[in-house]
Amino acid sequence: MAPCLPLAIKLTRRAVARRDLFCELVQKITKPSQAEAAFAFHAFAFKADEHAFARELLSRRTELWLFRANQRAFCGDFLAVDMSNPRRVQRRAYVIELKRGMPVRIGGGAVGLQLQNATVAVRTLARERGLLGDEATCVTVSGDGAEIIGMFTSARLTTEYA
Repeated sequence: MAPCLPLAIKLTRRAVARRDLFCELVQKITKPSQAEAAFAFHAFAFKADEHAFARELLSRRTELWLFRANQRAFCGDFLAVDMSNPRRVQRRAYVIELKRGMPVRIGGGAVGLQLQNATVAVRTLARERGLLGDEATCVTVSGDGAEIIGMFTSARLTTEYA
């Protein structure tokens, strides 16, 4: 039987600085049994360029709280919450789906299998962590990681969809 895992875990700059620290973070948060440890780790493990994306985004945009989405929960690759606004009802959430080499697509709602539970994941962050208002919505962002980082660091994404 698979363990009951969260939809997302909060990443820190320290946790993404080294892969072994990320493994410790997953272990600490999910608290799997010895038999379930591999399943828990693989639900949150980074693939391809995802680790570099997380490290770069967290180093450039310190006001973002970045969460690694459970890869078996169909809620994107990452969830990001812009914490720069002190009022939680005015904070913006982003669901990020990395697609190497693809042009960036913003909005359009959470469609497709990989994003089918994106709204549920964002509302769970709102309810369980109190980061967002109760009626929290999200902006979906999909495409190449480097381009997405460029959009976040140029503030185009946060000003156009505020």
